[in-house]
Amino acid sequence: MGSNFNIGSFNAINTDEEKHPKKSGSGGVNDELRKKLLFLGGIILGGVLILFLILFIVSSITGKNYSYDDMEEIMTNAAIAYFEDNPDKLPSENQKVEIDVATLAASGYMDELVEYTGEDSTCTGKVTVQMNGDDYLYIPNLQCGDDYVTQALYDVVVDNIVTEGYGLYEIGDNYVYRGESVNNYLQLDNALWRIVKINEKGQFMLILDTEVSTSYPWDNRYNSNVGYNSGINTYSASRIRDTLNEYYATNDEEIAILSNSDRSKLDTFDLCVGKRSEEDTTKDNSAECSETFDNQNIGLLTASDYMVASLDVNCNKVGDRSCQNYNYLVSGYRWWLVTASSTSTKDSYSVSNSGVASSSTTSSYMKIRPVVMLDASVLYAGGKGTVSKPYTLK
Repeated sequence: MGSNFNIGSFNAINTDEEKHPKKSGSGGVNDELRKKLLFLGGIILGGVLILFLILFIVSSITGKNYSYDDMEEIMTNAAIAYFEDNPDKLPSENQKVEIDVATLAASGYMDELVEYTGEDSTCTGKVTVQMNGDDYLYIPNLQCGDDYVTQALYDVVVDNIVTEGYGLYEIGDNYVYRGESVNNYLQLDNALWRIVKINEKGQFMLILDTEVSTSYPWDNRYNSNVGYNSGINTYSASRIRDTLNEYYATNDEEIAILSNSDRSKLDTFDLCVGKRSEEDTTKDNSAECSETFDNQNIGLLTASDYMVASLDVNCNKVGDRSCQNYNYLVSGYRWWLVTASSTSTKDSYSVSNSGVASSSTTSSYMKIRPVVMLDASVLYAGGKGTVSKPYTLK
């Protein structure tokens, strides 16, 4: 008969072999050695990976790549710290003090520039400090060969002079924006402004583009010449001057048009407050600047500045309706100018919502468009001067 396959016997044999495995001779030794080598290799590989991780972390901390903006900020913060510790070296009003990076590094306020740029770059730098009113303006200047030079806003803006059409015109010693659509928007911390002109000192006259919600009288005092509270059109003693000074100084988040940082970038200026008649055909501020109110932080626009912004050749007198044409200053609401009428003690000029200027009783309520003077040394951060991409400052 054929042989029978005994399953029980097979299981018994298998079990016995598991309990008493056969010695493999040299093959068993090789398996043990292989396991030890693999274990040792894993330890070495793990150590190498940990070492690379440590080196990566150290490199990321000590070998950080700094942008030029980062370096300018480091220079500025170092200078601020230096002068906080050495206040006797700060400039007085209308003075400037310079400190170079070598001095800041030697004094321990920052590293040498090579630590931020790497060995292949040769950069030099300094920080200029000047006193603007009660604030100090810190202006870094970084030069890295052909790769980078700190840009002033002035250099960027005056690179776009035109001789026709809308844009920035050179008129005498000033650069003046003219036309209906001009790229002169500038964003400060709290509000959007427009550059009216750049004067012979390189300072930027700005006018607020953001609408102030409240209307104000130019003045509402009792006028003895007319016998009632029609107001008196002397700017130095006017209500509008007090209102403007409040707007300049306030930090109330709901109405503030300037931040502390903004104010540090502004200069005082001589505000032209001379009066003019409606028949005056000058547009060069000769009438307005016949009298000045000096060392002001804030003011309003003159009649001449409003007129010259128009490219219409028929805009010859302050009240000419043609002055509303091709004029970016037309706002869609009524607002005060700083210029008063020379033929009355109660009237000052205002601009209607359609852009027509006329004399109005100073006790009338209208919006204000404050004017400030931006320092000539402010630095360009970006933007193209358009409403969607306004100029920004460092």
